[in-house]
Amino acid sequence: MFRRYVWKPLKCALWGIKFACGDRSFRLEILLGVIFFPFFAFKFWGDLKLLLLSLGYFIILIAESINCAIEKAVDFTSRDIHPLAKQAKDIASAAVLLALLNFTLISIYCFFN
Repeated sequence: MFRRYVWKPLKCALWGIKFACGDRSFRLEILLGVIFFPFFAFKFWGDLKLLLLSLGYFIILIAESINCAIEKAVDFTSRDIHPLAKQAKDIASAAVLLALLNFTLISIYCFFN
């Protein structure tokens, strides 16, 4: 039971993270987190602002993972450039942009309040 309901889904999720790390944008966002989060942790340790920054950062990673999945699914279905496929990819990219803007606003709030 544990194997079926816990271990197998966890294994699939870890494979998903591995595949997402194959995407250049996802790797760049991980790298930026590795560079900046020690600074954030030092500056805001014990403060609710660190939680806000962490949530904002993980929203970026979630949006980028979904964007990567949509791009892979669209590329799998067709190599032709179809207007609906382009719209799907652009909307997924817009979600990443909105997550980045969200993180920017959270960062501005945390550093200037």
